[in-house]
Amino acid sequence: MIGSVFMAFQALAANKLRAALTMLGTIIGVTCVVALWNIGESGRAFMSEALSAIGQNIIFVSPKHGSDEEDQRRHRYRPLGLGDVAAIEERCPSVDYATPILFGGARAVFGANFRQTGVRGCFPSYFSIRQWELQSGAFFSEADVRSGNRVVLLGAEVAREIFGALDPLGLTLRMDGVPFRVIGVLKAKGAFFGDNTQDYNIYAPFTAAADAMGWGRTVHMIFVSAASRELIPQAKQEIALAIRASQNLAPDRKDSVELQDLGEVAQSVDQVLLGLTMLLGAIGAVSLLVGGIGIMNIMLVSVTERTREIGLRMALGATDLNVLSQFLIEAMVLSGFGGVVGAGLGLGVASGAVKVLSMTTQKEWPLVLNPASVVVALCFACAIGIFFGFYPAWRASRLDPIVALRHE
Repeated sequence: MIGSVFMAFQALAANKLRAALTMLGTIIGVTCVVALWNIGESGRAFMSEALSAIGQNIIFVSPKHGSDEEDQRRHRYRPLGLGDVAAIEERCPSVDYATPILFGGARAVFGANFRQTGVRGCFPSYFSIRQWELQSGAFFSEADVRSGNRVVLLGAEVAREIFGALDPLGLTLRMDGVPFRVIGVLKAKGAFFGDNTQDYNIYAPFTAAADAMGWGRTVHMIFVSAASRELIPQAKQEIALAIRASQNLAPDRKDSVELQDLGEVAQSVDQVLLGLTMLLGAIGAVSLLVGGIGIMNIMLVSVTERTREIGLRMALGATDLNVLSQFLIEAMVLSGFGGVVGAGLGLGVASGAVKVLSMTTQKEWPLVLNPASVVVALCFACAIGIFFGFYPAWRASRLDPIVALRHE
Protein backbone atom coordinates (compact mmCIF):
# COMPACT_ATOMS: atom_id res chain seq x y z
CA MET A 1 0.00 0.00 0.00
CA ILE A 2 2.77 2.45 0.95
CA GLY A 3 4.65 1.50 -2.21
CA SER A 4 1.55 2.21 -4.30
CA VAL A 5 1.13 5.64 -2.71
CA PHE A 6 4.81 6.39 -3.35
CA MET A 7 4.44 5.35 -6.98
CA ALA A 8 1.34 7.51 -7.29
CA PHE A 9 3.29 10.55 -6.08
CA GLN A 10 6.09 9.73 -8.57
CA ALA A 11 3.60 9.52 -11.45
CA LEU A 12 1.98 12.82 -10.52
CA ALA A 13 5.32 14.53 -9.95
CA ALA A 14 6.24 13.74 -13.53
CA ASN A 15 3.50 16.18 -14.63
CA LYS A 16 3.41 18.75 -11.83
CA LEU A 17 1.51 21.50 -13.67
CA ARG A 18 -1.10 19.10 -15.01
CA ALA A 19 -1.60 17.59 -11.57
CA ALA A 20 -1.92 21.04 -9.99
CA LEU A 21 -4.52 22.16 -12.52
CA THR A 22 -6.41 18.90 -12.04
CA MET A 23 -6.55 19.46 -8.28
CA LEU A 24 -7.79 23.04 -8.69
CA GLY A 25 -11.47 22.09 -8.90
CA THR A 26 -11.18 19.95 -5.77
CA ILE A 27 -9.27 22.71 -3.95
CA ILE A 28 -11.93 25.32 -4.77
CA GLY A 29 -14.78 22.99 -3.81
CA VAL A 30 -13.28 21.95 -0.47
CA THR A 31 -12.31 25.57 0.29
CA CYS A 32 -15.92 26.68 -0.25
CA VAL A 33 -17.38 23.86 1.85
CA VAL A 34 -14.98 24.29 4.80
CA ALA A 35 -15.09 28.10 4.75
CA LEU A 36 -18.89 28.34 4.54
CA TRP A 37 -19.40 25.66 7.18
CA ASN A 38 -17.18 27.48 9.69
CA ILE A 39 -18.50 30.95 8.82
CA GLY A 40 -21.99 29.59 9.45
CA GLU A 41 -20.88 28.11 12.81
CA SER A 42 -19.33 31.46 13.76
CA GLY A 43 -22.51 33.27 12.74
CA ARG A 44 -24.63 31.00 14.93
CA ALA A 45 -22.25 31.52 17.87
CA PHE A 46 -22.44 35.29 17.30
CA MET A 47 -26.25 35.18 17.31
CA SER A 48 -26.25 33.03 20.45
CA GLU A 49 -24.05 35.55 22.26
CA ALA A 50 -26.15 38.46 20.98
CA LEU A 51 -29.38 36.83 22.16
CA SER A 52 -27.81 36.03 25.53
CA ALA A 53 -26.86 39.70 25.85
CA ILE A 54 -30.51 40.69 25.40
CA GLY A 55 -31.62 38.68 28.39
CA GLN A 56 -33.00 35.26 29.17
CA ASN A 57 -36.46 33.90 28.38
CA ILE A 58 -37.85 37.14 26.94
CA ILE A 59 -41.27 37.24 25.27
CA PHE A 60 -42.17 40.31 23.20
CA VAL A 61 -45.84 41.30 23.33
CA SER A 62 -46.95 43.77 20.66
CA PRO A 63 -50.39 44.96 19.52
CA LYS A 64 -51.76 43.17 16.49
CA HIS A 65 -52.90 45.03 13.41
CA GLY A 66 -55.48 43.69 10.97
CA SER A 67 -54.28 42.27 7.68
CA ASP A 68 -56.82 44.47 5.88
CA GLU A 69 -59.50 47.08 6.64
CA GLU A 70 -62.25 44.45 6.93
CA ASP A 71 -60.22 42.41 9.40
CA GLN A 72 -59.35 45.57 11.36
CA ARG A 73 -62.98 46.74 11.50
CA ARG A 74 -64.50 43.35 12.34
CA HIS A 75 -62.12 42.48 15.15
CA ARG A 76 -61.43 46.04 16.37
CA TYR A 77 -57.90 45.40 17.59
CA ARG A 78 -57.13 47.36 20.72
CA PRO A 79 -53.92 49.09 21.79
CA LEU A 80 -52.05 47.80 24.81
CA GLY A 81 -52.40 49.52 28.17
CA LEU A 82 -51.12 49.36 31.73
CA GLY A 83 -54.12 47.17 32.62
CA ASP A 84 -52.74 44.50 30.29
CA VAL A 85 -49.39 44.61 32.08
CA ALA A 86 -51.13 44.25 35.44
CA ALA A 87 -53.17 41.31 34.09
CA ILE A 88 -50.00 39.54 32.99
CA GLU A 89 -48.39 40.05 36.41
CA GLU A 90 -51.51 38.79 38.23
CA ARG A 91 -52.72 35.96 35.99
CA CYS A 92 -49.52 34.37 34.62
CA PRO A 93 -47.75 32.09 37.13
CA SER A 94 -45.12 31.17 34.50
CA VAL A 95 -43.99 34.81 34.28
CA ASP A 96 -41.35 36.44 36.49
CA TYR A 97 -41.44 40.05 35.23
CA ALA A 98 -43.42 42.23 32.85
CA THR A 99 -42.80 45.83 31.83
CA PRO A 100 -44.51 48.20 29.42
CA ILE A 101 -42.31 50.07 26.93
CA LEU A 102 -42.74 53.50 25.40
CA PHE A 103 -40.50 54.24 22.42
CA GLY A 104 -39.72 57.86 21.68
CA GLY A 105 -37.00 60.35 20.90
CA ALA A 106 -35.90 63.69 22.29
CA ARG A 107 -33.18 66.30 22.09
CA ALA A 108 -31.10 65.79 25.22
CA VAL A 109 -29.18 68.90 26.34
CA PHE A 110 -26.64 69.54 29.09
CA GLY A 111 -24.86 72.88 28.97
CA ALA A 112 -23.47 73.33 25.48
CA ASN A 113 -23.64 69.61 24.71
CA PHE A 114 -26.66 68.03 23.06
CA ARG A 115 -27.71 64.93 21.16
CA GLN A 116 -30.86 63.66 19.48
CA THR A 117 -31.37 60.41 21.32
CA GLY A 118 -33.85 57.62 21.85
CA VAL A 119 -35.89 57.64 25.05
CA ARG A 120 -37.47 54.53 26.57
CA GLY A 121 -40.18 54.67 29.21
CA CYS A 122 -40.40 51.49 31.28
CA PHE A 123 -40.76 49.88 34.72
CA PRO A 124 -37.72 48.99 36.87
CA SER A 125 -38.28 45.32 35.95
CA TYR A 126 -37.07 46.15 32.42
CA PHE A 127 -33.48 46.03 33.66
CA SER A 128 -34.04 42.67 35.39
CA ILE A 129 -35.55 41.24 32.20
CA ARG A 130 -32.65 42.57 30.15
CA GLN A 131 -30.12 41.53 32.82
CA TRP A 132 -28.62 45.00 32.56
CA GLU A 133 -26.01 46.11 35.08
CA LEU A 134 -25.13 49.56 36.35
CA GLN A 135 -21.86 51.31 35.69
CA SER A 136 -22.66 53.79 38.45
CA GLY A 137 -25.60 55.13 40.44
CA ALA A 138 -28.88 53.28 41.00
CA PHE A 139 -31.95 52.09 39.12
CA PHE A 140 -35.19 54.02 39.47
CA SER A 141 -37.81 52.38 41.70
CA GLU A 142 -41.49 51.46 41.66
CA ALA A 143 -42.03 54.56 43.80
CA ASP A 144 -40.50 56.68 41.02
CA VAL A 145 -42.96 55.11 38.58
CA ARG A 146 -45.97 55.71 40.85
CA SER A 147 -44.94 59.31 41.52
CA GLY A 148 -43.89 60.07 37.95
CA ASN A 149 -40.50 61.31 39.17
CA ARG A 150 -38.40 62.88 36.44
CA VAL A 151 -35.30 60.73 36.81
CA VAL A 152 -33.33 58.91 34.14
CA LEU A 153 -30.71 56.25 33.52
CA LEU A 154 -28.24 56.94 30.74
CA GLY A 155 -26.82 54.50 28.23
CA ALA A 156 -23.02 54.38 28.41
CA GLU A 157 -22.47 56.14 25.08
CA VAL A 158 -25.00 58.93 25.56
CA ALA A 159 -23.47 59.62 29.00
CA ARG A 160 -20.02 59.90 27.41
CA GLU A 161 -21.18 62.17 24.58
CA ILE A 162 -23.30 64.56 26.66
CA PHE A 163 -21.32 64.70 29.90
CA GLY A 164 -17.81 63.86 28.73
CA ALA A 165 -15.45 63.41 31.68
CA LEU A 166 -18.03 64.76 34.18
CA ASP A 167 -19.77 62.42 36.61
CA PRO A 168 -23.43 62.80 35.53
CA LEU A 169 -24.95 61.47 38.77
CA GLY A 170 -27.19 64.11 40.34
CA LEU A 171 -26.90 66.46 37.36
CA THR A 172 -29.92 67.62 35.37
CA LEU A 173 -30.33 67.34 31.64
CA ARG A 174 -33.24 68.54 29.54
CA MET A 175 -35.12 66.37 27.09
CA ASP A 176 -37.11 68.57 24.70
CA GLY A 177 -36.91 71.23 27.37
CA VAL A 178 -38.18 69.00 30.20
CA PRO A 179 -35.69 68.65 33.10
CA PHE A 180 -34.71 65.16 34.30
CA ARG A 181 -32.21 64.26 37.02
CA VAL A 182 -29.61 61.60 36.24
CA ILE A 183 -29.55 58.83 38.87
CA GLY A 184 -27.52 56.17 37.09
CA VAL A 185 -25.39 55.14 34.12
CA LEU A 186 -25.77 51.69 32.55
CA LYS A 187 -22.92 49.46 31.47
CA ALA A 188 -22.34 49.27 27.72
CA LYS A 189 -24.34 46.41 26.24
CA GLY A 190 -24.00 46.66 22.46
CA ALA A 191 -26.56 45.85 19.79
CA PHE A 192 -30.04 44.66 20.73
CA PHE A 193 -32.56 43.08 18.34
CA GLY A 194 -31.01 44.79 15.34
CA ASP A 195 -30.73 48.12 17.21
CA ASN A 196 -27.13 49.35 17.44
CA THR A 197 -28.15 52.44 19.43
CA GLN A 198 -29.32 51.09 22.78
CA ASP A 199 -26.22 52.41 24.56
CA TYR A 200 -27.19 55.83 23.16
CA ASN A 201 -30.69 55.64 24.69
CA ILE A 202 -32.04 57.27 27.84
CA TYR A 203 -34.33 55.29 30.15
CA ALA A 204 -37.03 56.94 32.28
CA PRO A 205 -39.90 55.75 34.49
CA PHE A 206 -42.91 54.91 32.31
CA THR A 207 -45.15 57.54 33.88
CA ALA A 208 -42.57 60.30 33.57
CA ALA A 209 -42.03 59.52 29.88
CA ALA A 210 -45.77 59.27 29.29
CA ASP A 211 -46.86 62.40 31.19
CA ALA A 212 -43.90 64.80 31.36
CA MET A 213 -42.96 64.16 27.74
CA GLY A 214 -46.61 64.21 26.67
CA TRP A 215 -46.51 60.82 24.94
CA GLY A 216 -49.63 59.37 26.58
CA ARG A 217 -49.98 56.01 28.30
CA THR A 218 -50.67 53.79 25.30
CA VAL A 219 -48.14 50.97 25.63
CA HIS A 220 -46.07 50.36 22.50
CA MET A 221 -44.78 46.94 23.58
CA ILE A 222 -44.60 44.73 26.65
CA PHE A 223 -41.44 42.82 27.57
CA VAL A 224 -42.09 39.65 29.58
CA SER A 225 -39.60 37.30 31.21
CA ALA A 226 -40.73 33.67 31.59
CA ALA A 227 -39.68 31.82 34.74
CA SER A 228 -37.57 29.42 32.66
CA ARG A 229 -36.79 28.56 29.05
CA GLU A 230 -38.98 25.46 29.28
CA LEU A 231 -41.98 27.49 30.45
CA ILE A 232 -41.97 29.93 27.51
CA PRO A 233 -44.74 28.09 25.55
CA GLN A 234 -46.91 27.91 28.68
CA ALA A 235 -46.19 31.55 29.51
CA LYS A 236 -47.25 32.62 26.00
CA GLN A 237 -50.58 30.81 26.41
CA GLU A 238 -51.13 32.44 29.81
CA ILE A 239 -50.27 35.90 28.44
CA ALA A 240 -52.72 35.55 25.55
CA LEU A 241 -55.52 34.49 27.94
CA ALA A 242 -54.66 37.24 30.46
CA ILE A 243 -54.86 39.97 27.80
CA ARG A 244 -58.12 38.56 26.43
CA ALA A 245 -59.56 38.76 29.94
CA SER A 246 -58.11 42.25 30.50
CA GLN A 247 -59.61 43.55 27.25
CA ASN A 248 -62.89 41.59 27.65
CA LEU A 249 -62.56 40.02 24.23
CA ALA A 250 -65.51 37.92 23.09
CA PRO A 251 -64.82 34.25 22.23
CA ASP A 252 -65.30 34.94 18.51
CA ARG A 253 -62.75 37.75 18.51
CA LYS A 254 -59.13 37.12 17.51
CA ASP A 255 -56.26 37.70 19.94
CA SER A 256 -55.33 41.38 19.97
CA VAL A 257 -51.60 40.79 20.46
CA GLU A 258 -48.69 39.07 18.77
CA LEU A 259 -46.25 37.09 20.89
CA GLN A 260 -42.68 36.36 19.89
CA ASP A 261 -39.82 34.89 21.89
CA LEU A 262 -36.09 34.85 21.29
CA GLY A 263 -36.19 31.21 20.26
CA GLU A 264 -38.33 32.17 17.28
CA VAL A 265 -35.99 35.05 16.47
CA ALA A 266 -32.97 32.76 16.67
CA GLN A 267 -34.73 30.14 14.53
CA SER A 268 -35.57 32.72 11.86
CA VAL A 269 -31.99 33.99 11.75
CA ASP A 270 -30.66 30.43 11.72
CA GLN A 271 -32.90 29.55 8.76
CA VAL A 272 -31.57 32.54 6.83
CA LEU A 273 -27.97 31.57 7.63
CA LEU A 274 -28.67 27.95 6.73
CA GLY A 275 -30.29 28.90 3.43
CA LEU A 276 -27.38 31.15 2.52
CA THR A 277 -24.85 28.49 3.52
CA MET A 278 -26.66 25.83 1.49
CA LEU A 279 -26.85 28.10 -1.54
CA LEU A 280 -23.15 28.91 -1.45
CA GLY A 281 -22.34 25.34 -0.45
CA ALA A 282 -23.98 24.21 -3.68
CA ILE A 283 -21.34 26.23 -5.50
CA GLY A 284 -18.68 24.27 -3.61
CA ALA A 285 -20.39 21.00 -4.53
CA VAL A 286 -20.40 21.99 -8.21
CA SER A 287 -16.71 22.83 -7.94
CA LEU A 288 -16.05 19.39 -6.45
CA LEU A 289 -18.04 17.80 -9.26
CA VAL A 290 -16.03 19.73 -11.85
CA GLY A 291 -12.87 18.69 -10.02
CA GLY A 292 -13.97 15.04 -10.18
CA ILE A 293 -14.60 15.29 -13.90
CA GLY A 294 -11.14 16.82 -14.29
CA ILE A 295 -9.63 13.91 -12.38
CA MET A 296 -11.41 11.41 -14.64
CA ASN A 297 -10.23 13.23 -17.74
CA ILE A 298 -6.61 13.38 -16.61
CA MET A 299 -6.61 9.76 -15.46
CA LEU A 300 -7.93 8.67 -18.86
CA VAL A 301 -5.12 10.61 -20.50
CA SER A 302 -2.66 9.04 -18.05
CA VAL A 303 -3.89 5.53 -18.90
CA THR A 304 -3.40 6.24 -22.60
CA GLU A 305 0.08 7.68 -22.04
CA ARG A 306 1.16 4.79 -19.82
CA THR A 307 -0.28 1.92 -21.84
CA ARG A 308 3.13 0.35 -22.47
CA GLU A 309 4.00 0.70 -18.75
CA ILE A 310 0.75 -1.07 -17.84
CA GLY A 311 1.47 -3.86 -20.34
CA LEU A 312 4.99 -4.28 -18.95
CA ARG A 313 3.72 -4.51 -15.35
CA MET A 314 1.16 -7.11 -16.36
CA ALA A 315 3.81 -9.09 -18.23
CA LEU A 316 5.91 -9.10 -15.06
CA GLY A 317 3.03 -10.55 -13.02
CA ALA A 318 0.85 -7.61 -11.96
CA THR A 319 -2.80 -8.65 -11.68
CA ASP A 320 -5.86 -6.72 -12.86
CA LEU A 321 -6.50 -5.81 -9.20
CA ASN A 322 -2.95 -4.43 -8.83
CA VAL A 323 -3.41 -2.14 -11.82
CA LEU A 324 -6.91 -1.12 -10.74
CA SER A 325 -5.75 -0.23 -7.22
CA GLN A 326 -2.69 1.65 -8.56
CA PHE A 327 -4.75 4.03 -10.67
CA LEU A 328 -7.44 4.37 -7.98
CA ILE A 329 -4.75 5.36 -5.49
CA GLU A 330 -3.43 7.96 -7.94
CA ALA A 331 -6.94 9.42 -8.28
CA MET A 332 -7.34 9.43 -4.49
CA VAL A 333 -3.94 11.11 -4.06
CA LEU A 334 -5.00 13.83 -6.50
CA SER A 335 -8.32 14.44 -4.80
CA GLY A 336 -7.00 13.88 -1.26
CA PHE A 337 -4.06 16.25 -1.65
CA GLY A 338 -6.38 18.82 -3.23
CA GLY A 339 -8.72 18.30 -0.29
CA VAL A 340 -5.95 18.94 2.24
CA VAL A 341 -4.90 22.14 0.47
CA GLY A 342 -8.55 23.22 0.15
CA ALA A 343 -9.25 22.51 3.84
CA GLY A 344 -6.31 24.68 4.89
CA LEU A 345 -7.42 27.48 2.58
CA GLY A 346 -11.02 27.11 3.81
CA LEU A 347 -10.00 27.55 7.44
CA GLY A 348 -7.93 30.59 6.45
CA VAL A 349 -10.83 32.09 4.48
CA ALA A 350 -13.21 31.49 7.41
CA SER A 351 -10.81 33.20 9.83
CA GLY A 352 -10.39 36.17 7.49
CA ALA A 353 -14.13 36.45 6.87
CA VAL A 354 -14.87 36.50 10.60
CA LYS A 355 -12.34 39.31 11.09
CA VAL A 356 -13.90 41.29 8.24
CA LEU A 357 -17.40 40.77 9.69
CA SER A 358 -16.16 41.91 13.10
CA MET A 359 -14.77 45.12 11.58
CA THR A 360 -17.85 45.68 9.39
CA THR A 361 -20.41 45.20 12.17
CA GLN A 362 -18.15 46.73 14.84
CA LYS A 363 -18.98 43.72 17.00
CA GLU A 364 -16.58 40.94 17.92
CA TRP A 365 -17.54 37.73 16.12
CA PRO A 366 -16.37 34.51 17.79
CA LEU A 367 -14.25 32.33 15.51
CA VAL A 368 -15.61 28.78 15.58
CA LEU A 369 -13.59 26.22 13.62
CA ASN A 370 -15.39 22.88 13.54
CA PRO A 371 -13.04 19.89 12.92
CA ALA A 372 -15.99 17.99 11.48
CA SER A 373 -16.03 20.36 8.50
CA VAL A 374 -12.47 19.30 7.58
CA VAL A 375 -13.16 15.59 8.08
CA VAL A 376 -16.37 15.67 6.01
CA ALA A 377 -14.76 17.73 3.23
CA LEU A 378 -11.73 15.41 3.02
CA CYS A 379 -13.92 12.29 3.00
CA PHE A 380 -16.08 13.81 0.27
CA ALA A 381 -13.00 14.76 -1.75
CA CYS A 382 -11.61 11.22 -1.49
CA ALA A 383 -15.01 9.80 -2.43
CA ILE A 384 -15.00 12.04 -5.51
CA GLY A 385 -11.55 10.69 -6.40
CA ILE A 386 -12.70 7.08 -6.06
CA PHE A 387 -15.95 7.64 -7.98
CA PHE A 388 -14.44 9.51 -10.90
CA GLY A 389 -11.17 7.57 -10.86
CA PHE A 390 -12.78 4.14 -10.98
CA TYR A 391 -13.60 4.11 -14.70
CA PRO A 392 -10.07 5.07 -15.85
CA ALA A 393 -8.62 2.55 -13.38
CA TRP A 394 -11.00 -0.14 -14.64
CA ARG A 395 -10.01 0.60 -18.25
CA ALA A 396 -6.36 0.30 -17.31
CA SER A 397 -6.95 -3.04 -15.60
CA ARG A 398 -8.77 -4.44 -18.65
CA LEU A 399 -5.93 -3.80 -21.10
CA ASP A 400 -4.51 -6.81 -22.95
CA PRO A 401 -0.81 -7.05 -21.98
CA ILE A 402 0.27 -8.05 -25.51
CA VAL A 403 -1.66 -5.19 -27.14
CA ALA A 404 -0.39 -2.78 -24.46
CA LEU A 405 3.25 -3.75 -25.09
CA ARG A 406 2.80 -3.04 -28.81
CA HIS A 407 1.35 0.42 -28.11
CA GLU A 408 3.47 3.31 -29.42
